[in-house]
Amino acid sequence: MGPILRFLSSYLRLEPKDFVNLSYLYFGTFVMRAAAFAGVAVMQHVMYPDTRDALWKGLLFAVYPLAEIATVGYFGTLCDRIGRKRILVFAHLVTAAAVFLFIPSLGAPVGIRPYLVAVFFAMFGIGAAAKVASTLAMINDHSSLSNRAQLMAFFDLVTFGGLVGGFGAGFLALNALGTDAALVLLVGGLGVTASVALVYFLVRETPFVPEQRGTWDLLRAVLANPDIRRLLPVYIPVVALYGYVISFTDKLIGVQSGAAQVGKLIVVVAAIGAPLAASLIVGGRISDRARMRRPFMALGLACFGGLAIVISFGPTVDELYGRWPLVAVLAAGAGAFPPAALAYLGDIVQHSVTGTTFGIYSIIFGSGLIVGPILGGALTSALGSLAFAVIALGLIGVAGVGLIFIREPSKAPRAPAGMEATAPPARR
Repeated sequence: MGPILRFLSSYLRLEPKDFVNLSYLYFGTFVMRAAAFAGVAVMQHVMYPDTRDALWKGLLFAVYPLAEIATVGYFGTLCDRIGRKRILVFAHLVTAAAVFLFIPSLGAPVGIRPYLVAVFFAMFGIGAAAKVASTLAMINDHSSLSNRAQLMAFFDLVTFGGLVGGFGAGFLALNALGTDAALVLLVGGLGVTASVALVYFLVRETPFVPEQRGTWDLLRAVLANPDIRRLLPVYIPVVALYGYVISFTDKLIGVQSGAAQVGKLIVVVAAIGAPLAASLIVGGRISDRARMRRPFMALGLACFGGLAIVISFGPTVDELYGRWPLVAVLAAGAGAFPPAALAYLGDIVQHSVTGTTFGIYSIIFGSGLIVGPILGGALTSALGSLAFAVIALGLIGVAGVGLIFIREPSKAPRAPAGMEATAPPARR
């Protein structure tokens, strides 16, 4: 493994010890996300299966991001005051507890079960708040302008890979294979528990300068940055669409039992996942080489919109299976957005408030997850399958307009810890 380690470290412009630490961090993230979202698939399966309950389903899912928004600012500032690792371990622990506690609640009376699920979604949200703030801060601590988008791309890759793998496996197990919900939750809980041990024993703390300012002072310092505020109309619509898709996967794609249907669904998922994963890595590297973020974000938005149109007019597995080459091309383009967008935050952040800054990002992310399910639930109840086209094109349009007003990050090196980062030059 020596030559491989040296090659990958050189490729990503990392010291070997930093590469090893990030590898453990990425693997722990993947395991946690996969196991946790298998649990989310169960929650979606047992709650409000009727389309007429779409609005209530959206409201229930919104508890997750509400809890994330309510706590992420605090966890982000804790990362800057006491360090990243303790917050990271807590994130994995609370997520494991949520998955395991849901198992006995499956036998609860139908009238009580929604309230129990709301509590577990709140625990997921708290875990997500602590996880995103600590993990992104640690990645950014290891990064520079020469590798930031690539390292963020790997974070996106393991996050979305875990989400798709865990949620998809849970979704197929429940809907296509008829697996018992308690068994899916048990496997998910064991997976998250394994991730707790992994991050506790193998991931080491990254260097940081302890902040003495309080929570509100740190949050105000970050929000005073106009470039952070300009990201709001770009990030929120994209995440809202993401939240809608997660909440209503079973309504967007009709899944029937049978080996033929499962095989076609696997092809469709692969046509989205494989090009998306490749594009995250390739797009991140090109973005770092070019020292540019906006063109990659624009390409990602355009292809994301195109993918939404294809899914809207081909909502069954059979129809999407017949269009998989087009789906693959659009998915490849859509992957250009996430690493460039996250790297943008790293480009403009002050090192002394890294955790707080990525906590603000999580607030943006959580806001989108509230808007998407609630808006999706209301429009799905009113418009049926047409709702996805309306929501997707509307949200992508808003994000595209917002992208016009953000500024290309500076090509100057990141400021030392505690110093103000150079502001991106004004657009002409």
